[in-house]
Amino acid sequence: MQVGISAIEYVLGSDTVSVDELEARGLLDSPAARLSEFGFSCARLSRESSYALATAATNKLLCTTGVDRASIGALFYAGATPSCHAVETPDPLSAFNYPVAQLQYELELTHATAFGVSQVGCLGLMASVTLAKDFLLSSKSAGRALCVSSDVLPAGCKREMIYNVISDGACAVLLEKGCDRNRILAYRQVTKGYYWNSIAQKNEITAAYFPTARNIVRDTLADADLDPSDISCILPHNVSLRSWEILLGLIQIDREKLFAENIAKMAHVIAADNWINLRDAAETGRLHHGDKLLLFTFGFGANWACMVLEH
Repeated sequence: MQVGISAIEYVLGSDTVSVDELEARGLLDSPAARLSEFGFSCARLSRESSYALATAATNKLLCTTGVDRASIGALFYAGATPSCHAVETPDPLSAFNYPVAQLQYELELTHATAFGVSQVGCLGLMASVTLAKDFLLSSKSAGRALCVSSDVLPAGCKREMIYNVISDGACAVLLEKGCDRNRILAYRQVTKGYYWNSIAQKNEITAAYFPTARNIVRDTLADADLDPSDISCILPHNVSLRSWEILLGLIQIDREKLFAENIAKMAHVIAADNWINLRDAAETGRLHHGDKLLLFTFGFGANWACMVLEH
């Protein structure tokens, strides 16, 4: 039985703020000019909560597809920060108010078993998609699974992490049994807990990033019985274009195969980038049936992940 990704929808923060304005507000560590050289032009900031964005993205997917909500057997909710995983009030016990349960109830996904995915940083949605695939393959009755990620940084929070500009946003991904689009051919994830302190070990993380990324891409391609030349398109996490140019050289894939159009106008939407880029690349006609697609991402923890899809 094959499982494919049949639909993707997303929403971004409503306010578009240029890197120059971010610098003026004191929200960057690096000069805006340098971040512009790295490929960024703006960030999308939200006035709404992460839960509100998650609801909007999920509802958008459900309405666009018209899918029977009762057919969704699992709901995976990912967020990179603790605030994304509780609907809190002044009462300490509100830490147990989980947004995945609220989303399941409010969107009438009554047959969906709810799961929260956390503590993997920007890998949250990719990890959720893999877990959803495994759930569907192990369940005789479930035919669909829905994955949602949502992250909104607090107002006034720095918008730069290790030379990357951060946006707010949410993304919903629908997986279905029997779908022949966007099938997962291979997936690998590596955790190096030595780098758990993302603040104190920023330089060490930067040093480990490229060799670990090169190795996981190489191993994932081998798992899929593919060579770098077999990849038609790379759907990136929207980090520095400069860093992608370095990594492309290490993995021996041509620059023109990188779908980089969203880096400047969206920046890094934490866990959602790869999937936003998959949707947009397909919408613009960049992808064709049978194309082999490579998705790579990195998350604090530290975690590296790579996935190969067949479109």
